[in-house]
Amino acid sequence: MRSLILKALFHPLNILMLGLSVVAGLVAAWWLFPLGIICWLIMVMAIWRDPSLRISHSMQNREPLAPRFQAYFDRIERSQVNVFNSLASAPSRTRGALEPVRTAIDRLVDNAHSLCSRVTVMENYRVVSQSRTNLKADLTRIDAKIAQANDPVVRQEYTSSRQSLVDRIAKLEAVSTQLERIEAQIVSTTNEMDSIVTEVIRLQALGPEDAGRRVPQLVKQIRQEADQLKDFERLVVDV
Repeated sequence: MRSLILKALFHPLNILMLGLSVVAGLVAAWWLFPLGIICWLIMVMAIWRDPSLRISHSMQNREPLAPRFQAYFDRIERSQVNVFNSLASAPSRTRGALEPVRTAIDRLVDNAHSLCSRVTVMENYRVVSQSRTNLKADLTRIDAKIAQANDPVVRQEYTSSRQSLVDRIAKLEAVSTQLERIEAQIVSTTNEMDSIVTEVIRLQALGPEDAGRRVPQLVKQIRQEADQLKDFERLVVDV
């Protein structure tokens, strides 16, 4: 969030306030300078902590993902924005009651992007490997060469090449299996986010008291989903 802090520090209104504080301290009364500095710090913190700016900043600075996962994450991100917009239009008491939900969703979305970023390398490796050559066809050709080879040295060379190819195929299959499992988890998270949006809208209709009583369970559910994504990320083996 460093760039967001810089954005808050160099916001035109904040720069103007800082300049006025200096001028007031030099021209009018010295005590106006520290008072102006306090006001300037409050304005900086207000911009830095603005939820809408933080979400916008995060969306703009997230790295692109492999197409296989980008579509899912775009849906997750849209659900995050829908929840934020829904809460922004809610009465202040209801919005306050549901604030823990928004915070939990932000963590869930960050974990989802972190996992997708991690496996993007694996997915790119899989796509490139499968597009460049047909490994199983190569294996068949090497088997034929081994069967035809009369020279022991030549046969040994082909046998070594075959083992290397078998190891590569096994690794690629393991990567593909892991990617399928992760994709299934991301799909589950995508559907879960759609359900969360619906639940947030339903809770808003209940009013702040009823919503407040149901928020802890919803937050627990969201945190569990976020933890699952983090657990999957820990299991990812880099290619």
